[in-house]
Amino acid sequence: MIKTGRIPGAFIFEGSPELAGSHADMLAKAAVCSDYKYKLEHGGACGACQACAKAAKNIHPDIIIAEPEGEGSQSFHIDKVRELIADLYLAPNESERKVYIIKDMHNMTPQGQNALLKSLEEPPVFVIFIITAQNLDLILETVKSRAVKFSLGEASDSQDDYADIINNILGGTADKLALYQDIIKKLDKAGKPGVINFYYKLENAVRDILAAKICSSDIELLYFNNKRELLDNCAVSYSVKKILELYKKIGEHKSDLEYNANMRLNLSSFFSAII
Repeated sequence: MIKTGRIPGAFIFEGSPELAGSHADMLAKAAVCSDYKYKLEHGGACGACQACAKAAKNIHPDIIIAEPEGEGSQSFHIDKVRELIADLYLAPNESERKVYIIKDMHNMTPQGQNALLKSLEEPPVFVIFIITAQNLDLILETVKSRAVKFSLGEASDSQDDYADIINNILGGTADKLALYQDIIKKLDKAGKPGVINFYYKLENAVRDILAAKICSSDIELLYFNNKRELLDNCAVSYSVKKILELYKKIGEHKSDLEYNANMRLNLSSFFSAII
C-alpha cells in the first residue's frame, strides 16, 4: 500500500498494546515520511528525513494521538472523540498526510464509536485513521467495516489456552460429546464476550488451517504460528470442503450471538452441528 501510494483511510490493528502500537507507529511514520522515492521502493519510512526524525521523537505535528483518559472499559469518552473530529478538517502542517492514532479503541464507549462513524466513512483526503485494540469484538461492526483490519497473532498465555481448546475441538478425541460439554461449561463462565472471543479465535485458527492446506509450507503470519504442527496435522485431516463448512458454521453462530441469541443454546447448537 505504501509502495503504490494508495493508502486506505482507516486501519485497525488488533493485538497487545505494545505490538499493535508498534505497527501503528510504523505506519504513521511511513505516511508522513518525505522521502517519496524511498517509500515507493521499500514500502516504509526512510528513517532519515526530517519528518521521520520528528516522528521518532513523537513531535511531528501531523501525527495526532488520541487515547483513553484512564484504564478499563468505557474510559474513552465521546468528548475526546468530538475534540478529534473538530480538528479533522484542518489541513496538515508539514506533511501531505495527517495521521490520527486512536489507541485502545476497545475502551471507547459505543457513543464515541458511533460519533466517529461518519469521519471514518468519509474522511478528508489527507487523513488516515490508525486504530489499535486488544479485542476486535469490542469494536462496533459498523466501525470495523470501514477499516482495513489486521489481527496480530502474538503468542500469549490466553492464546495458548484457546489453542488447547481448538486442538481438542479439531483433533481426533474419541468422546467428543463429553469434551464439548466440558468446553461449554468453561465458556459459560466467561460470559457472552468470552464466547464471542472464542468464536473469533476459532475462526482465525480455521483460516490458518485452510492457508496451511492450500499454501506452501513456508507461509508466514499465521494466527497460531507457534502451533504450526497442530495446523499442519489438521490441514491433512480436513478436506477443503470440511474446513469451509466449519468456517461458515462458526461465522453463523458468532453472528447469532452478537444479535442477542441465548448464549448456552448458541453453544449447544454449534457443538451439535460440528460433532
